Amino acid sequence: MRSGRFFAWSMVIVVLAGILLDVVRLCFFVKENHTKYAGYTMPSTYPARLGFLFVGLCILYILREVTPPRLFRRQSRDTAVTVVPSLLVATGLILTVIITLRLNPWTGALWTIWTFSLIVIVMARTTSSSDSNRAIDVARHRFGMSCLAAFSWWGALQGFGPAIAIALQGDDPSTRPYLGNQPGPFSLAFFLFLVGWAPFFFLAAYLIRRFTKLRHT
Repeated sequence: MRSGRFFAWSMVIVVLAGILLDVVRLCFFVKENHTKYAGYTMPSTYPARLGFLFVGLCILYILREVTPPRLFRRQSRDTAVTVVPSLLVATGLILTVIITLRLNPWTGALWTIWTFSLIVIVMARTTSSSDSNRAIDVARHRFGMSCLAAFSWWGALQGFGPAIAIALQGDDPSTRPYLGNQPGPFSLAFFLFLVGWAPFFFLAAYLIRRFTKLRHT
């Protein structure tokens, strides 16, 4: 229980810090924050910034749904069940259009946006109609926390992996043009993100199937 509380609040702190960082980088000195400089490693792309900003909002919603009321006091359950997830999914669709038409659609940002849109839909559609249905609440808790755990592990690999490579090999000294904010050519790396998410998809499918059985019993 203590580990779960620590994990939940750690996710809240990291998400709020990440949202603030993305807002700053997308609103102030935008070109400078997304420009390749000699001797420095390639910065994140525009789609990545938008994707992680969207993920941060989704994580706050998921945390609210999977944690007990003593951690996040629920003021209006009906609003959280209908309005909030609808706004999140609509935001995901808008970002998909922007990234596809105006930015680079071949980055992993779209996979991230689509994945968390699906998580939000599942969380919204599997809400128990009765607060006393413990089996359903436990199933939703496991699903939501598994999603958060999978994303935290993936995020750690994304952060520490390049950091270790930079520590061993140094920064990238090349000055290749930076195309992260422009439509770019297709790359097979686009599908590597899907391969990386595959174990999570299988786990989520299993939990959804189990939830469905519990709901009909």
